[in-house]
Amino acid sequence: MADNIKEMKKKVAEDWQNAFPQLAVYAPHKYYKIVGPIITGLELVKLPRSEDYRPHFVCYPLWKDNLKTCLDTPIILKEFYNKKGLQFSIPYGKHDTFFSDVLSAAKKQMPIPLEGDVSLKSLFSAIDEHSKTPPLSAAPNSYLQAVLQESKLEIALCAGNDDQVQSVLSQIQKRNWDVAHFGMWKVDVNQWLKGVQEKVNNREKLVSQVKLNKQEKKLEKLYQSELKT
Repeated sequence: MADNIKEMKKKVAEDWQNAFPQLAVYAPHKYYKIVGPIITGLELVKLPRSEDYRPHFVCYPLWKDNLKTCLDTPIILKEFYNKKGLQFSIPYGKHDTFFSDVLSAAKKQMPIPLEGDVSLKSLFSAIDEHSKTPPLSAAPNSYLQAVLQESKLEIALCAGNDDQVQSVLSQIQKRNWDVAHFGMWKVDVNQWLKGVQEKVNNREKLVSQVKLNKQEKKLEKLYQSELKT
């Protein structure tokens, strides 16, 4: 039985990789590529207490202190839904039966393309859409929303798009942030705003960190696309 499941998981991995040829295996069930200052791709998450899996779209930053920190928390983690609006839960043993439908839904619901270059506009749209999904949508001025806006700013800085930098910065500064929610995360709003401004003033530090992280051995095999501004 164990060998059976192992073979099934191998087939699952091959099918997803063949469907998105620009994604490389980063780790078991994790298939990534690099787009400008982000890592993006798919993760096939095994569901607890079952032999089922669920595909997720993921997007991670590349400007954190090291690669491990970059991959600790995704900017976007998105599940895919069937025609009834339910999450896919695919038994490994029935992967062949469901794969065509799952793949079709995934391609339609993908926030950004996993082939070729990506526009800054489409990446920002994907982050904005993510910010409107539950549970994030319940608190539009929360610290978690602030982190998403900060990610947009960092992406614009790395992309060298001054207009977008100023646009996102202005939105951050004008927003009536939920001080109490920041406090729950032990973050002072004013200190956070000060840190955001410092990032704008020290763009090169951010850009250098992305370059440094891209040199990590574990990323050597990943396909790289441009982030078009």
